[in-house]
Amino acid sequence: MDRRSFVAALSAAPFVRRLSHAMPINRPGLQLYTVRDAMSEDVSGTLATLADIGCIEVELAGTYGMTATSFRRLLDEFGLRAVSGHTDFAEVRGDWQRTLDDAAELGHEMIVIPWLPEEVRTPDGYRAVADDLNRAGEAARRMGFRFGYHNHEFEFDAMDGVIPMALLLDETEGSLVDWQMDIYWVVDGGHEPLEWLGHYSDRVTSVHIKDRSAKGAMVDVGDGVIDFEKILRAAEAHELRHSFIEHDNPADSLVTVRRSFDYLMQEFAQ
Repeated sequence: MDRRSFVAALSAAPFVRRLSHAMPINRPGLQLYTVRDAMSEDVSGTLATLADIGCIEVELAGTYGMTATSFRRLLDEFGLRAVSGHTDFAEVRGDWQRTLDDAAELGHEMIVIPWLPEEVRTPDGYRAVADDLNRAGEAARRMGFRFGYHNHEFEFDAMDGVIPMALLLDETEGSLVDWQMDIYWVVDGGHEPLEWLGHYSDRVTSVHIKDRSAKGAMVDVGDGVIDFEKILRAAEAHELRHSFIEHDNPADSLVTVRRSFDYLMQEFAQ
């Protein structure tokens, strides 16, 4: 099935969910949004704890009022590498060069747009966003960065016979715009990550690893039913470069990180 037929099939019917357990990866990173509560209280102490847990790579979701230079200094102190960072879509239409400069100071390899405002979530709005992403990706590439887009579930709600996620991928240049696949949200949107990887495997350069219970709740990695083994094996066979543990609303964020990290390392690391 080619991509056009794939997208047409998506619009016609939902995927059957095939879920089981999780998979081997060498060493996952962490999206720091998971520990935003702890970071807001004690940045240094939280980073020290993450290093103690065994984290090496992190993905940023802000610098907690610190300059890029100061935050990079703290990361270096604790042996952490901010290989990626989330930045607001408004920056793409704003002072994008400043964002790129900060990313360079922080040591990023990737810059990712994690969210779109509701007012652009129309077919024409998504097409305009795709143009913006291409432009931002070109500027990022000139400075040696990869640039990508991170999904939630709303990109999988068909409108006018179009799946927004497919539209964004098809209307952006593969050499300029990567896809950071949030596996939980693909499943929560009623779709099968393996199906999407089959058609867009060259676009998925990073993933978010967060688990989902059979009833749909977001849970610590290892406590849910998503089959990370199959998904990540498929992604690693193509362009996957980084993976990041994440939980949007953990009861105890540092406990969640430790449990999720230990689960992946002990049960699935090779």
